[in-house]
Amino acid sequence: MNANARSKPRDIRQAVTLHEDGAHMYAQFGVHWRAGVATLIPFAVLFFTAQPFGDAMATLTMGGYTISPAVVAVFATGWAVMSVGLLHLLRFEERVSAHYLVYGLAGALALWLTGVLVLASIRLAEAGTLDLWHAEAFTRFMIGTPILGAAGSLIGRRVLASGVYWHVWIQRKPLPPVFGFVEGRHDRDEFERM
Repeated sequence: MNANARSKPRDIRQAVTLHEDGAHMYAQFGVHWRAGVATLIPFAVLFFTAQPFGDAMATLTMGGYTISPAVVAVFATGWAVMSVGLLHLLRFEERVSAHYLVYGLAGALALWLTGVLVLASIRLAEAGTLDLWHAEAFTRFMIGTPILGAAGSLIGRRVLASGVYWHVWIQRKPLPPVFGFVEGRHDRDEFERM
């Protein structure tokens, strides 16, 4: 860091206990990621209710303990990135209903697009064509992915709410030059003794 950068005031995000003029909502990335993990609750419910419990557990034991954490991590990270952008977009919006509406729509659209891309990849690999409508799972993907995406995002936004706080920008004064020694002062001798 050069001396010029140290001599300028620096903007810092400061949390406030109550809303005040100019305050915006902010949450750390870890909070978004935790909420991203919570968005998988509808998938877990569907996974365990759409098949017998023994079959679901057998699927988990056949590599699911290694693959599932990776899928959860990738999905939660992707959702967290989306959530950071959405919260930044809605940072001044105080209406909770607007947050849930935007998160629900974004989740539905994002999972629908992901589902279409996955289905297209599978269809291309199996049949060598991109005609998705002939896929056996086409109707389920078109109906199920938006519903699951919206439900998951609503759950994620609810979990995220506990980590969202009002913040304001403040200017921190520049730090004094602590390593600059002035002749005739004892700072240099004390520093060398330490």
